[in-house]
Amino acid sequence: ALKAEQNRDFSPRLKGLTVGLSSGTSGHRGLFLVSSEEQAAWAGVVLARTLHHISTKQLRVAFFLRSNSNLYEQVGRGLIRFRYFDLMVPLSEAVAALNDFQPHIVIGPPSLLSFLADERESGRLHIHPQRLISVAEVLEVHDRERLQNTFDAPVHQIYQCTEGFLAASCSKGSLHIQEDLVALQFEPLPDSNGTRVMPIITDLWRRVQPIIRYRLNDILQLDTAPCPCGSSFQVIRAIEGRSDDVCYFEALQGGMRPFFPDTLRRMILLASPHITDYQIVQRQAGQLEVYLTIMPSGPFAGVAQAVQESIATTLAHYACQPALVQIEEGLLPSAPGTKRRRVQRIVD
Repeated sequence: ALKAEQNRDFSPRLKGLTVGLSSGTSGHRGLFLVSSEEQAAWAGVVLARTLHHISTKQLRVAFFLRSNSNLYEQVGRGLIRFRYFDLMVPLSEAVAALNDFQPHIVIGPPSLLSFLADERESGRLHIHPQRLISVAEVLEVHDRERLQNTFDAPVHQIYQCTEGFLAASCSKGSLHIQEDLVALQFEPLPDSNGTRVMPIITDLWRRVQPIIRYRLNDILQLDTAPCPCGSSFQVIRAIEGRSDDVCYFEALQGGMRPFFPDTLRRMILLASPHITDYQIVQRQAGQLEVYLTIMPSGPFAGVAQAVQESIATTLAHYACQPALVQIEEGLLPSAPGTKRRRVQRIVD
């Protein structure tokens, strides 16, 4: 798997098994093993769960990921033309290839889809997909809305990790746990009043690499309302990110109060309409680093002040001590192909 990553050739098998590297919302690398039979079953499930209400005789699917796999290539057979796009190739090359390919569906991380939205708005990208499917990273509400408006197409999700194919969007756009494929138990997060849980996974169909009661560190919000699509499968309202990235601030009455990623995101995004992107980093409790990109029309000093006030107001609302906040213009550099994480708690 490491050799395939290095030479970008993902076709070899080991004793008839596909060996690959995967990472989900956590960004941590995991190793998966899949047999030919499991691969065929996976391909059928993915097609059945993601291609609902797509009307075309021959479907063209563009798939952006850090690494390809025999598992993914299995999907591109028969009436489906599947084209893998390496996240490591220059964006200009990908745009030219997309303009030539004219996909009906584009699948990729929301950070990549946002770059494609930029290219569409600039007039360089000329595609009209019927659906976008977000994978591999947390899809935030404002990203979903922007993608839908830019491409005039629905944005669905696939929630998958090394441990299994966990959830997919239905025809109504709700993210359903695939309860006929995986059994999920939910462990409530401390201090969340039961509103946030971490999933414990048992995969019901994999045999080569059994996954039994494996706990992820993803933070989920579950929806108790029935879905209008009619499915009884549990709906995930939101995937917030990792439990590792819960930030902590000192409470007025003593002790540390946790702030979940969704609260932190809203604290920044609602501060100013001029914010176009952001990153939040906490290296120690009570401290926060905020990195911002803003619209040209918005003076940075004014936006930074609004963010400072929003943070202070939020902390006061939750009865916490004021935080030491550092706000800088521009995002932190990241290596090509790495997953975007807007909220991080980094403990040395």
